[in-house]
Amino acid sequence: MSRLRKKHIKKRGRLFKVIMGIIALLAAVNFFFVVVFSGFAMFVFQTINQFMDDLPQIEDFSPAEAALTSKIYASDGTLIATFHGEQNRELVTLEQIPRNLVNAVLAIEDERFYQHRGFDIEGIIRSLIINIASGDVEQGATTITQGYIKNVYMPEEKYEITYERKIKEIVLSYQLEQIYSKDEILEMYLNTVYLGEGAYGVQAAAKIYFNKDVEYLSISECAMIAGMLQTYLHSPYIDERAAMDRRNLVLSNMLRLGYIDQEEYEKTIKLPIITQRPREETEKGFALYFVEHVKQELIAKYGVARVFEGGFEIYTTLDPKMQIYAENAIMEILPDPEDPSAALVAMDPANGYIKALVGGSDFSDMKFNLATQAKRQPGSTFKVFALLSALEQGITPRMTFNPNGTVIFDIFGSAPWEVGNYTSEDYELTEMPLLEATVKSINVVYSQLIMRIGAYGIAKIAMDMGIETKLNPYPAIGLGGLTIGVSPLEVCTAFSTLANYGIKNEPVAILKVIDKDGLIMEEYQPESSRVISSINAFRAIEIMQQVMLRGTGTRARLDDRPCAGKTGTTDEAENAWFTGFTTNLTACVWMGYPEANVKMTYIHDMRVQGGAHPAMIWNLFMEKATEDLPIENFIRPQDDMINVQVVPNHETGQYMLPNRYTPPELIEIKEYRYGQEPTEQMPVPEDAVPIMPMVSLMPIEEANHILIEAGYTNIIYENEPYGEVPPGYTHRQDPMWNQPVELIRKITIWVNP
Repeated sequence: MSRLRKKHIKKRGRLFKVIMGIIALLAAVNFFFVVVFSGFAMFVFQTINQFMDDLPQIEDFSPAEAALTSKIYASDGTLIATFHGEQNRELVTLEQIPRNLVNAVLAIEDERFYQHRGFDIEGIIRSLIINIASGDVEQGATTITQGYIKNVYMPEEKYEITYERKIKEIVLSYQLEQIYSKDEILEMYLNTVYLGEGAYGVQAAAKIYFNKDVEYLSISECAMIAGMLQTYLHSPYIDERAAMDRRNLVLSNMLRLGYIDQEEYEKTIKLPIITQRPREETEKGFALYFVEHVKQELIAKYGVARVFEGGFEIYTTLDPKMQIYAENAIMEILPDPEDPSAALVAMDPANGYIKALVGGSDFSDMKFNLATQAKRQPGSTFKVFALLSALEQGITPRMTFNPNGTVIFDIFGSAPWEVGNYTSEDYELTEMPLLEATVKSINVVYSQLIMRIGAYGIAKIAMDMGIETKLNPYPAIGLGGLTIGVSPLEVCTAFSTLANYGIKNEPVAILKVIDKDGLIMEEYQPESSRVISSINAFRAIEIMQQVMLRGTGTRARLDDRPCAGKTGTTDEAENAWFTGFTTNLTACVWMGYPEANVKMTYIHDMRVQGGAHPAMIWNLFMEKATEDLPIENFIRPQDDMINVQVVPNHETGQYMLPNRYTPPELIEIKEYRYGQEPTEQMPVPEDAVPIMPMVSLMPIEEANHILIEAGYTNIIYENEPYGEVPPGYTHRQDPMWNQPVELIRKITIWVNP
């Protein structure tokens, strides 16, 4: 505004003379018709007297803030979306605007633009005569300069066609032309004028109607856009015939004024109007869930108005190729509309950059982002955090547990915690190392480990690694039994921390935001923190590699490079997960129904579990996404000292690993170089596990007494008719008698009712 004030001071005297001349001209013309329209003349003179007392000054008018379209770019510079409110606007210079468009605008809107001084005397007289003849204000003599004044300085009055408003326009237009050159005014006008379909300015119109930058418009396209200056109803999206007629009128004027020759005119009017909406404006845009995630982040920082009208340039981490691979992988495994949905998040573990994000099957149908907003139970995915907690506490993967049966634990202040294996699977061996239990994802083993290490450590490690949902430290969290649930983005972040050898990076979608003036609003500054030791991260990675080589994740295995991962399936298969990584890319896949937790059984003739459909989606995505990434091995850290729980063997003088029955007071923590720690576990004492007594074929009271005396408390009695014994007698039991059965096992006794 300072520029306006400086120039205006020099022009005020000359301005007064011009205004007086205009008023005199208007008075003279109106006097000509005074006999017929005396009442009208009186109104005009009253208006003149009013404006003599209070002439408008341009510095008293604040130009309306131009709403500019914000743009979002992928990591390779590709424009993937635009944000705009009601006003979709992109600024361009006059040099970028083709001469044919400038000439078309002049031909239809203001052919004497370069001759007048902001207002056109001939036009004023012509419109005044028409208005007086009609008895109403039907036509205004609006120049391009007046149009700019109306749009920018007087937007609230722009739809009022009154003499008062027209005089204001004239005065302000004259002042504006004393400040800016004709080309400057023309450039400002072409960047602010409304051209239908939410497009403000010729660049936005070129994108909306033809999906191209303004500089590439043809003569026909220039004429069509110019034809919409007076009303958006000439839009080809509204009335194609009206758009064609208006375009041809513009071409006719251009021919009359010598802007085009007869040959160009005849060739162009025969052409059809072929429109093409831009990709980001169509219902099926690109990476819509990622774009929505970015949009919500920006709105949280800057507010809706600035995001949609601030003209931001937003640079993101999205890799367009990986995004396509992610969408294609899901579509290949779950192609039918009635199939469950899937979400996928891919991240660079070295910096947290989100490379691909799929939040559902159809954004137009459901805006809820399953990748970032959905909170679902993760199942055995969380065993990774229990494993890490155990390693950090010094428990080695060689410690063994009984993997069989159903176990029940008494929880202080809560109901007993009952745990069984997925599909109630039993194993022939009674001692299974933690390593094997991880590879096979054995719930019964992990439940015993969790009760040994405590839930607080598991919750802390999970949240330190990237789980943002507050975790209540109940033992069930180690098996994925959470109070609320977690999102795929959280899980991907946590596994990226593991892939990065224990160094956590926050998930990043936005790298830089630049405002309309070229100022950097924000720029991502890397921040990382170590949350688990590098050597324990490496030890967990080694075990998770086995999951993919010979365990529950074999369908995800990549043939050309090392990879590690973990499956997750909830009890009723309502949620199925696979999360894994190479050295340079992490991906998390979730599968389920978006509306609610619905049991999934068989999809496309395959039983739903984390190692099935999600693992296959992960494999398809990673095979393509890692094609251009280097093949690398997971590297053992140089600092490879680990803490190990050990027990001194007083007979040999050597240290051994404790077993699950070793009293805590006998356990010591010693430091070893990884690979040099003890590998032999203390033998399980023969009397550590009681022998299950026979309690079949006897009265229920007697059976119960025997079991209680033996130390068993988790006893379930089931009624089952059996005619071979009297009512109230037991007739079978599980586990069977005469075998070692731990006291935590669930004992089931069937009774003839």
